Amino acid sequence: MSRSDTLAAMHAHRLVVQRLPEGSVPPVGDGIRRVDPPALGSVRLVFGVGSGPDADPSSDDFHPVYTIAMPVFSHGGLDPDGIYEFDAGAQLELLRARATRRRWAVRLELELEIASEAVNAAELWVETPWTTGDPRPLLLGPERGTPLSGGGRSLTIASTPVTTVDAARTLGGTFTVVLRDADPHGGGPATVESPPLEICLDLRCYEFEPEADDSE
Repeated sequence: MSRSDTLAAMHAHRLVVQRLPEGSVPPVGDGIRRVDPPALGSVRLVFGVGSGPDADPSSDDFHPVYTIAMPVFSHGGLDPDGIYEFDAGAQLELLRARATRRRWAVRLELELEIASEAVNAAELWVETPWTTGDPRPLLLGPERGTPLSGGGRSLTIASTPVTTVDAARTLGGTFTVVLRDADPHGGGPATVESPPLEICLDLRCYEFEPEADDSE
């Protein structure tokens, strides 16, 4: 793969959401202005179908049917390994085996909450663990997001839907999210920046189950 192809693949699997162009921003000082990192509001797996019996679900034709939400009140899931876990492939396989009147897919959704101090001061940068092809990250809903009390906003980052058991299990990995007013990859020095938020998902096994072998 050439360097240009590598850069194109990298950009296809990361996402940037622009700051809101409104309100006042404190003047730039001599150092970096630190803001709080985004907060993880929800981790969801959404299973859905296409518009017709023979239609494969896609980004443009995806109708949610079932949603599984993982508890986020305990960082990294319920057991002590620091990883949110659910076997997305097993659930997709079950639906495909039993609910045969439609074709099924699953997408991952991460809901991120941004405090008011950063909504007009920095972009949201999302680095995914995906490298080639699908899944790819996308923003659900308007780029403004959903307003939160106190002036913040909530944004939902999703994967493109995947239709195979193996692909469902590869939706997981480590996601790195940061607020910054310059591209973390060669965009120059930042004047506004948050600490990174890392979200670790393993979608090959369940909470309290022995961890999946990385060689599988």
